Amino acid sequence: MTQAEISADLVAAARLISSSEYVVAMTGAGVSVESGIPPFRGSEGLWTKHGTPSGNGYQSFLEDPDRWWKREMERTVEPWVAELRQSVRNAKPNPGHIALVEMEHAGFVRSLITQNIDGLHSDAGTQNVVEIHGSRRFLRCVECENRTPRPDLFARRPAPPCELCGGPVKYDSVLFGEPIPPKVLANARAETDKADCVLVVGSSSTVRPAGGLPRIARANGAKLVEINTSETRLSSDCDVVIRAPAGTALPALLSQLMDHHPNSNPD
Repeated sequence: MTQAEISADLVAAARLISSSEYVVAMTGAGVSVESGIPPFRGSEGLWTKHGTPSGNGYQSFLEDPDRWWKREMERTVEPWVAELRQSVRNAKPNPGHIALVEMEHAGFVRSLITQNIDGLHSDAGTQNVVEIHGSRRFLRCVECENRTPRPDLFARRPAPPCELCGGPVKYDSVLFGEPIPPKVLANARAETDKADCVLVVGSSSTVRPAGGLPRIARANGAKLVEINTSETRLSSDCDVVIRAPAGTALPALLSQLMDHHPNSNPD
């Protein structure tokens, strides 16, 4: 895609977003690549290098939480998990994260649903964020969904039973085979149902149920804008597609939006 084509798509996206009442941003691993966190798929993806993970992580936890925590403390985790944690450890928000904060502050984006567990949207300052796959910053009871701050990125001791219901506690990040916590999924669906425009950034749109949310919004009549470096399963359904990295495209989109409505602010 040429620079002229990207510029035309940015203008089209800005017009679509600025004319919408309730824009929801949905982000995937691609928005954090420029913060040094590798994606899961693609040529440099964690699963491409280390192999696709087994799908029984959650079942393994339920069968023996003590053994699961023992493996965590001994660092006997899958190689892709070890690499992800190391990359997340020192990651900082990039210009794409910051631009989304500014879009929220200016009233262009009303909420953000992310598949990422890195916490960088919150670090950047986004307020109305739904972390559909959980956050590395919290522990969560699998029975009542009570969340508590996670003391260490690398476990030093097992998490005690839930102080509210006594249920088993694990990391808040969703394991393979684990259903999305019902309250979180309900929040994501509620935001999706409000949307008349969805800005999808850096997501392959293949992981369910998160990847299906833009399609639900479209079925409800919402317009779709995609920012991604490569084609996805969602691309053909989008009204505007911007083929560029999130850290470049989002600040440029913000600039276009401010040129259209320089005085926009929800306050």
